[in-house]
Amino acid sequence: MSYLVLARKWRPVTFDEVIGQQGVIQTLKNAIGLDRVAHAYLFCGARGVGKTSVARILAKALNCEKGPTTEPDNSCSSCKEITSGHSSDVFEIDGASNTGVDDVRSLRDNSRYLPASSRFKIYIIDEVHMLSTSAFNALLKTLEEPPAHVKFIFATTEPHKIPLTVLSRCQRFDFKRIPSDVILDHLRKILAAEGAEIEETGLQLIAREASGSVRDSLSLTDQVLAFAGDKISTEQVYQALGLTRSGIFAEVISHVVDNRPDQLMLLVEKLFDEGHDLKRFLEGLLWHIRHLILYRSLKNPDALVDVLEEDRRGLAEQAQKAPTLRWHQIFDVLARALEDLPRSPYPRLVLEIALLRLAAIEPLLDIADVLERVEQLSKKFDSGALPQNQNNPRPARNERLSERVQFVPPIAKQPPPKKNDSPAAIKPAEPIKAEPIKEATEAPSSQGKFPEGWEKLVALVSKRRPSLGSVLNHACPLELSAQKVRISLQPGSFFADQMKTSRNMQELEGFCRELFGQDTQLVVEDRQAEDGVTLAQSWEQDKQDAEDQMRSQALSHPMVKEAIKIFGAEVDTIKTSQKE
Repeated sequence: MSYLVLARKWRPVTFDEVIGQQGVIQTLKNAIGLDRVAHAYLFCGARGVGKTSVARILAKALNCEKGPTTEPDNSCSSCKEITSGHSSDVFEIDGASNTGVDDVRSLRDNSRYLPASSRFKIYIIDEVHMLSTSAFNALLKTLEEPPAHVKFIFATTEPHKIPLTVLSRCQRFDFKRIPSDVILDHLRKILAAEGAEIEETGLQLIAREASGSVRDSLSLTDQVLAFAGDKISTEQVYQALGLTRSGIFAEVISHVVDNRPDQLMLLVEKLFDEGHDLKRFLEGLLWHIRHLILYRSLKNPDALVDVLEEDRRGLAEQAQKAPTLRWHQIFDVLARALEDLPRSPYPRLVLEIALLRLAAIEPLLDIADVLERVEQLSKKFDSGALPQNQNNPRPARNERLSERVQFVPPIAKQPPPKKNDSPAAIKPAEPIKAEPIKEATEAPSSQGKFPEGWEKLVALVSKRRPSLGSVLNHACPLELSAQKVRISLQPGSFFADQMKTSRNMQELEGFCRELFGQDTQLVVEDRQAEDGVTLAQSWEQDKQDAEDQMRSQALSHPMVKEAIKIFGAEVDTIKTSQKE
């Protein structure tokens, strides 16, 4: 005789044998007892939670020779035929293989005829969401006003794919996933009846891996029994189902948090050599991180964490080894890796790089901690607790922020500088505790860099002819006297071409005559390396020198040093802010 798997052998045959669906069962019983049975039902829920089994029991309850009854006897010819699947009046149709409109038209035409020997003609359509749109449309009128002797029972795992016009014509029942402890009790009873024994922790593993599906739990139990016989240890359950021990997940996370990439790679190598499914391993790792987040965030997470009792203490301890944001960061990286894994031809590389990235990236800082540190820094600065000179060492790598920050140092209010004052001569107002950064408001004087009178001539020309003054700003003065003005410009440049036009030459001679009170010879030459600098170059150099001086002062400022120490930052840009 062929072997009958546990999922079929222990399939419920009465309402009372169905586990975990008390709300649905009670409603159906009441409907039968009160003679309020609808003409169409829709059973929704995950796989293996009892949808088709309840549909068969409902069919037996309606067609039982003693019925309609809430307790079919399973001994009459009608109940036996339905149980064996040979009833001429109860049709079980697979929606996945009968998707066309012609199949539904045939069903609709046959539904007009009275049942052969039963009270009702019942159509059970499994995976009804697989029907085509045209097939659903062909069924609508019959579904809304079926003959009195016809009942429809639909079952689906994806109710969102069913048209609303069909949903509105059915009574919908949502089947829940079965809790692990209910599955565990159910497995104990079945194993006792089968004369088999599995260690308690092994049974808990099977119940957890079933993910709320009774059929999956029985299929896994069958697999374990075939692997190890009638007396099975927890270790054999791990081996039979190819499960990864939770200790491996804890070890991986420990290596990530402690920045041990070498051990991480050796661990992945071991998992790969032992033939573990990397996708399943990554899913288990995500669940482990989820448990750590719950233990770090909630006061009493035990009710929400479905793990072995021996693992709870380890989760609670490991959760305290990093802040909540760090666990969220790890979860996000691993979740992206899980999305990439099926699409990659090299899943091992995806897993390895994700783990190495986690070990390398900087931990996130809680914004509340950052604000608290800023507040402490502000209090220290206001109270004068910061010393004038500090040589603070750079923080360790794990204490630094990867972002570069822009720091705007404060400056003391000070009077405007005099016209010819250099930056060294500009003194800030006396600070309270630390010397503020000086602001260079004007470039230093260029006196001595050019022949006497050159800047006066350029100023005169710039005021009367700005375009010609711009040309002179890029010219090197070689000789300047009442008799002769000799300048040089970069050959081939825009300014040289502009200067050599007759109009500009005549106008510049006129400005020299006005300045010196006599005719002046004007000579324009090609610029040589030894000719010196132009006014534009001099101003640019003075500006750069002032910025360098201000940057040097900022980096030596006690408040800046303290900020670098706290945040592990780098000064990127320096600006001055003058408060009125």
